Amino acid sequence: MPDSGLALFRSAELDSFDLGEDWFGLLAGHGLAEGSSARYYTLIDDGAVRCVLPVRISGRNQVHGLTTFYTTLYRPLLAPDLPPDQFATVVRRSLKDTGANSIRLDAMDTRHPSFVRTLAAMRLAGLQAITFFSHGNWYLPASGWAFEDYFAALPSRVRNTVRRGEKRLLASGHVEILSGAANEDLERAVDAWQRIYAASWKRPEPFPDFMPGLVRLLAARRWLRMGVVYYDDAPVAAQIWVVNAGRAAIYKLAYDKAFARLSAGTVLTARLMRHVLDEDRVDEVDYLVGDDGYKKDWMTRRRARRGIVAYDWRRWRGLRGMLLQALGQA
Repeated sequence: MPDSGLALFRSAELDSFDLGEDWFGLLAGHGLAEGSSARYYTLIDDGAVRCVLPVRISGRNQVHGLTTFYTTLYRPLLAPDLPPDQFATVVRRSLKDTGANSIRLDAMDTRHPSFVRTLAAMRLAGLQAITFFSHGNWYLPASGWAFEDYFAALPSRVRNTVRRGEKRLLASGHVEILSGAANEDLERAVDAWQRIYAASWKRPEPFPDFMPGLVRLLAARRWLRMGVVYYDDAPVAAQIWVVNAGRAAIYKLAYDKAFARLSAGTVLTARLMRHVLDEDRVDEVDYLVGDDGYKKDWMTRRRARRGIVAYDWRRWRGLRGMLLQALGQA
């Protein structure tokens, strides 16, 4: 990838950690199902990369954006002055190469200019584009917040749970927060994460190398904020947060279900929130994917992430997919 293409990744990375070259490399290397592959369609004009469309190829019927369930935000990487008709040529090429009848891009920010420009490009490419709800996203505008003021504004139920949980935990346990570059404590934290996750209520990771790889990548970039709760010297809860470009993203959490009574996860959320507000002084805290009820206790605002699916309606499979999509939404 020429430097001008890497610059598009680095610019996008300022909006979200999962829009950068490191993220897509990790996802392509350790997060794709067998039979899927990553591909980057680029448009080069006068020696400069003007567009990068990262996609996932898993069959002949549909091209997907290079996203999986690990992804929180996605968009094509476009130069600010790229005309939609030039992006349309990239879309057409991706369908031609793969023989696909449609292209689907998930988890997009409708407020970013790329959303409207992508819709325009799909239509100029001769496709019928439909937008759809991807997921809810709870977040906290945090600029100027000190933790004590933030904590005082939380529901009393949450504040009482944190206080009671701290008393129980600190009697026989402690909390560790890792931040900064990789060090000798990192691998111990990775091991603790894997032990906690295996003892949690969650299904086993389908790609066991992805999360350890992500933790090491975040540490190398100095973006990692990882909290681990130990009780009687055993790890019982852990959370992985990402801090970059003034934004704290709560990426992944787990706790040992045998210790649910300790409220270790709630205590750890409060500790990490104190860290990102008082030490990192972030402008936003983002709970990322989903409308889980507990997120409303910690965040104050919600926005919707949407996707775009565009069909070649002139081909039978594309027309059929378009009709089924419209019927499903109706």
